[in-house]
Amino acid sequence: MPHAVITGSTGGIGAEIAQILAQQGWSLTLINRSANKADQQVKAMQEAFPGVMLTSVLADLMDTESIRRAAHLLLEHGHAIDALYHISGVLTSDRVLSAQGFESHYAVNALAPYALTQALRPLLKRESSAAPSMVVTMSSSAINAVKSLDVDALPDPAAINGLMGAYAASKMALTVMGTAMAEELRVDNILIRSIDPGATMTPMIKKGDGMPSVLRWVAPLIFAPAAKQAAKIVGAADPAALRGRTGIYVAGGKEKSPPKLVADPSVQRQVLSRLSADS
Repeated sequence: MPHAVITGSTGGIGAEIAQILAQQGWSLTLINRSANKADQQVKAMQEAFPGVMLTSVLADLMDTESIRRAAHLLLEHGHAIDALYHISGVLTSDRVLSAQGFESHYAVNALAPYALTQALRPLLKRESSAAPSMVVTMSSSAINAVKSLDVDALPDPAAINGLMGAYAASKMALTVMGTAMAEELRVDNILIRSIDPGATMTPMIKKGDGMPSVLRWVAPLIFAPAAKQAAKIVGAADPAALRGRTGIYVAGGKEKSPPKLVADPSVQRQVLSRLSADS
């Protein structure tokens, strides 16, 4: 039975991915912050999929210490991970700082995926003769608006500015990370793909915090259902799909050319150095 770890599984795309994988017979470890929501999800999924093994782990992905504790629990359990889905994300117009003093977009959207991936590498590692495992990160079309990236400002940007500010910068850092880590992870037979799910109706979008007002108005008309986008993500996360490629940017289920910053070696080094230092 293949095993997936999903962050942010209690709503939106994360919940739909959990449903799809459960239907396919995967065992799941679900990492979430809210104990109440996590309990409700596990209960509902156990009723819908009685044969599926489900494990719930509580973690605040804004807090690197909480991430370490969650990873320690998984490492103690020792269950090999075939797919790690980093779905949890933040979009807000407010300045919120983590326990370590990192701005929330950077902490959740970029630093948490890096820290959790590195911590769980022993469970993701595969022999070269085996099928590779997969790490999936959630990119965003907002990265196309990022023309330069001040890496040192990521942990505490001067302004938040909603969708096209700290959020877009954090998603750019995340996408750069996916390309920069590809060869390092390949040594352990781990693939990584940055997937842009496209405009999706999720609780984060419905809340509207950090979204331009015009998008809040038209979102119900032009944003796709989470179930539809989740199916694309799961398809693109198949190691055999997309010619087995790693370190790529995927949108609409197809490999696309990302912004030039993603492939810039200098930006890659800066991003990895920043994430490593902060994790």
